[in-house]
Amino acid sequence: MNIIEKFKTRVSKYGFKYVFEIILRNKIYRPLDKAVFFVSKILWKNTSLKNTIIIESHNDFDSNGGAFYHYLIKNNYNQKYKIVWMLRNDKPNNLPYNVDGFNMFKPSFRKYYYICKAKFITYDHVPIEKVRSDQLVCYLTHGPVGLKAFKGKFILPEKLDYCLCPSEYLAPLLAYQYSIKFPNKKQVILGYPMHDVFYQNEVGDLRKIIFSKYRKAIIWMPTFRKPIQFDRNDSDIELPMGIPIFNDMDELVDLNNMLKEKESFLIIKIHPMQDMKTVKVKGLSNIMILDGKSVKKLGIDNYRLMKDADALISDYSSVAYDYLHLDRPIGYTLDDMEHYKVGFIIDNPSELMAGHIIYNKKQFINFIEDVINNKDPYKEERRKLFDKVFKYHDGDSCKRLTEFMGI
Repeated sequence: MNIIEKFKTRVSKYGFKYVFEIILRNKIYRPLDKAVFFVSKILWKNTSLKNTIIIESHNDFDSNGGAFYHYLIKNNYNQKYKIVWMLRNDKPNNLPYNVDGFNMFKPSFRKYYYICKAKFITYDHVPIEKVRSDQLVCYLTHGPVGLKAFKGKFILPEKLDYCLCPSEYLAPLLAYQYSIKFPNKKQVILGYPMHDVFYQNEVGDLRKIIFSKYRKAIIWMPTFRKPIQFDRNDSDIELPMGIPIFNDMDELVDLNNMLKEKESFLIIKIHPMQDMKTVKVKGLSNIMILDGKSVKKLGIDNYRLMKDADALISDYSSVAYDYLHLDRPIGYTLDDMEHYKVGFIIDNPSELMAGHIIYNKKQFINFIEDVINNKDPYKEERRKLFDKVFKYHDGDSCKRLTEFMGI
């Protein structure tokens, strides 16, 4: 297939706008950005560092970076430090005092001025290169641990100072996935900033999408199988609806009727990396669909949403471990486990599960019925897994991180 044919195929599959944005980013912005960075390092590498904190997160102002940022603002650290965001989306107009943001993919001398002179750099997803030996760079991660193997797909930069790790038990497993030796000085166990919200008394974000009284609200957060990336599919089978378990809208309508009768809701939160063209699910009265764009529009944070949910349905994703902090029922959809090409971090994934195992629609509905009827048969198994996976069971992770970094 020549370049013209490949372009036409991708435009027909992904749309002209997306393909054009990828070409602009990879073929124009990226080379220019590298050139600007090279010049910036020459200009500012030997100048004094400033009280600046660089932050990057999975989808801007979310995940660990977002939670850390909100802690810094709440405790007035922006009075002393300039806080600079590396953004994927447009910069908000209402940023607090002493906070700025730049598109992380577009070339900018101002962006690299801050990166070259920042005392502290944190990122969740896209590595930000350390320029100076006296800078402190910490990878916060965008998930504590998932069942999905990622060895070779994400390698910790050699100049990285620290990487958050949830427990002594997981440290060697994650070191192997990150392709670093164990033991090491990079992995630090401080807890995860994004989990602090689970221990706060503030109201969560479910109120932003459910306006009527209800008995139970269950959130379903499947990991991505087919991301909006060219020529990638993490599963050997195609999911007809773009989500596990269900094969057509009629099955979802039946589920919706049952939820309506039981005065309960199911919120399906689609992973931001999932190709939305594969998702055929339509919103119903008691089944709601959220994606990366809608949560931004509604001002919803995943963890504040999970905080209000009575139960979680997931699969191989890290959110099943985040949710352990809430000590509520978890269901795992594993209907495509044998076809999941990515693999798992341990040979027997069931060792890191504590909840209903769901292979089909009947088991899915059984889980929902158990939640509605307040049946929780895996409570003790969940507690044991929680103790194994996480060292800290509190809401002080942001505080520990701030003190550890010397901010």
